[in-house]
Order: sequence, then structure tokens, then C-alpha cells
Amino acid sequence: MKFSYDYTADALYIEMSDSLVDETHQLDAGTMVDVDIVGRVVGIEVLQPAREWPLDDIKSRFELGQDERAVLDDLWGQNPRKPYPFARPLQVTA
Repeated sequence: MKFSYDYTADALYIEMSDSLVDETHQLDAGTMVDVDIVGRVVGIEVLQPAREWPLDDIKSRFELGQDERAVLDDLWGQNPRKPYPFARPLQVTA
């Protein structure tokens, strides 16, 4: 799992795999989920990630591995949700 953050666009991309994107699902005005041909999540793009974004919806609608779910829950699963938690781009291997 890799995280990249574009400071200019205020956009977070969470890359789950290097598979080819087959479809992109827009969940709200600033949250898009890329999936491969069999429906596994390739990546999640979140515009303005300091806002509350639909993590629970992503986890219920899309196929994610147990390790990926654990990392996402650790970072954003609290209530209230934490903003983008890194001061600089970070790569996490899950």
C-alpha cells in the first residue's frame, strides 16, 4: 500500500495494487475508488482528505484485503476521523 499526497491539489491517493484500473466509482464529490477488472480496489483518491470521507462505504461496497482494511482503520477509522496524518508523503507496505 502506497500513499501519495499532492499538496497543490490537496489530494490523497492510496494505491492498493499495481493492477490496471478498469473502472472508477465516484462515491461523493471528492472520493473516487479505482477497481480492476474483477472488482478489487486498485486505489482510492480523496480530495481534501482532512474532511470526513466515506471510508465505511468503501469498506462495505468494495473488495479489500484484511491488511488493507486494518491500515485504513488505523489511520481513518476513529470517530471523529483524523485528517491526512502525514506531514510528508509516506509509503506503507501492507
